[in-house]
Amino acid sequence: MFLLHFLLLLVPLVLFHEFGHFIVARWMGVRVLSFSIGFGPTVLRWVRGGTEYAVRLLPLGGFVRMLGDDPSAPIDQEISQDPEAFTSKPVWRRSLIVAAGPIANFILPLFILFFGALFFDGRVVSSRLGTVMPEGPAAQAGLKTGDRVLSVAGEPVLTFEDLRRAIAARPGQPTKIEYERDGQKLALTLTPAAHRQVRLAELGLVDTVGRIEVRPDAQTSVMAVAPGSAAWLAGLRSGDQVMAVNGVKSVRLYELDRVLAKALVRGQPLTLTVARMRRGAPVPRPQLQAAFDHQHEAKTVEIKLDPGTQRDARGVNSAEALGITPAQLVVGPVEKGSPADTQTGLTPGDEILAVDAVPARSFLHLFDLLSQPYDDVRSDPASQGLPVEELVARMRKALGRPHMLTVRHVFQPEEGQRLADLLAGKRKTETLLDKALVAAADPQATLARGYLDRIAPLTLSVTVGKDERPSLLFGASGVVDYEDPEIIDNPEIFGHAIHQTREKMGEALEVTVLTVAGLLRGHVPVKEVGGPIFMAQLASRTADLGWRYFFELMVWLSVNLAILNLLPIPLVDGGHLLFLAIEAVKRQPVSLRTRQIAAYVGMSFLGLLFVVVMKNDVQRLIASLTD
Repeated sequence: MFLLHFLLLLVPLVLFHEFGHFIVARWMGVRVLSFSIGFGPTVLRWVRGGTEYAVRLLPLGGFVRMLGDDPSAPIDQEISQDPEAFTSKPVWRRSLIVAAGPIANFILPLFILFFGALFFDGRVVSSRLGTVMPEGPAAQAGLKTGDRVLSVAGEPVLTFEDLRRAIAARPGQPTKIEYERDGQKLALTLTPAAHRQVRLAELGLVDTVGRIEVRPDAQTSVMAVAPGSAAWLAGLRSGDQVMAVNGVKSVRLYELDRVLAKALVRGQPLTLTVARMRRGAPVPRPQLQAAFDHQHEAKTVEIKLDPGTQRDARGVNSAEALGITPAQLVVGPVEKGSPADTQTGLTPGDEILAVDAVPARSFLHLFDLLSQPYDDVRSDPASQGLPVEELVARMRKALGRPHMLTVRHVFQPEEGQRLADLLAGKRKTETLLDKALVAAADPQATLARGYLDRIAPLTLSVTVGKDERPSLLFGASGVVDYEDPEIIDNPEIFGHAIHQTREKMGEALEVTVLTVAGLLRGHVPVKEVGGPIFMAQLASRTADLGWRYFFELMVWLSVNLAILNLLPIPLVDGGHLLFLAIEAVKRQPVSLRTRQIAAYVGMSFLGLLFVVVMKNDVQRLIASLTD
């Protein structure tokens, strides 16, 4: 399958490129002698209409040979007078033939993107808000989970992608939002927060986009519980997940909020089926996903909750009135040996309340606060092209001042005896939590009330992966999981396909041009360049992910092939076009000696490039096999 995916990826790109040359040559009246896919020994051959068609053993390229088109050979006067010869045609016709290959590689992605969108995007994520992050711009403006956004700044919104795109385009701008709630159409004005988005720092791709902190998928009914609240006194704790209310399944937080709001209005007692959060020691990185997937499989308990007639700070009936809020800052599994483990002593079930005395709203907001110095270095134009060692040194220096996290730890029954022995002097302090408890103003009272708020210093670490790209390491993530978003039939499939084609083609062109420029300027390391082995690996990986990703890879490679072929390098189309441009200016062909020297230079350059990419490919292959 590895080889099959490689062939499925490369052969259409080569075929389309060479077909571009072929069809325009025939259109311009040039005789095509040979149309070949691949190099080396011939596997399959046939002749039709005076043209030899061949499939060769090595599918690493192809060629179209026309009468009189060898730029490194002397101009044959007899052939040049043949009306079907390439050299007998005017410069503009020859230029069209040469440019047709790269142009075909620009056209192919348009077809792939357009028809791919028609095929893959027949059903899309709706504009219904599955989760509204607490205290974010959307929540502060009054949007709620379950609302369906209808328009942004007067422009209709049909899908969540429409919403994301419209908000991203309006950072810091007051924006009118029309939405539907419980069948009623409403409107409000909010201001998307300006957020720095570092797409590809090496290429200087840093955008400022709007963000209102919403998600299309619904948060599961995992809660944070305020100490001393009705929910706390009933026995609920942060990190617990409500599975059912009075025997009725309720796995989404907004569903639970509605049930509790109704119970508050009626003063109705409730029986909650609660899955306790599994709390344990930090785990090695390979076990993190399994720990997350099984973190609510410890045990299930029944909890009686009498909501009474309490109201929240806004004077309305809600889960917040009972002390229940979204668990957006409750810690899930912690990576062993990470800064979250060794520096802050975080354990599953802890809640992060603030960073440097700034209240945190969610893990999304938390990471924004923690990573700002790192992103400052990444987005700094002076950082482009730096060796990875120097770049990492700058990042570590920027991250040098520790952040101070305010962390809440709720004592668990299994900790009781150990902590009591600690305060009685029967045990020594072993953990950062032990030290914080002993240092509290009244350790006994703190233990009795059931929780401890402490200050923990944190300096994020910068790690360098096998791809030699720096990344931040914190080592803790949230406990919250999400249900699937609402999926609907795409209401404007053709308009969507046109927009997707335009947007993704523009992105591929932008990134490819900037990558080539970055290579020439030294901002992108040569070791980033890949060859046939790397392409085969990518083809296999993307095919495993799904055909959508495979075709998107084909789009990017086709655009890369087009742009690289247009570079003024002898022996590729761009070099040929350069000679034709010179001929158009001088009114005579470039001299044979110049063309031959250029051919030698081009061959040497391409040979060196082949050696470099094969070296990179082999190193990547060895790294993947030893990973």
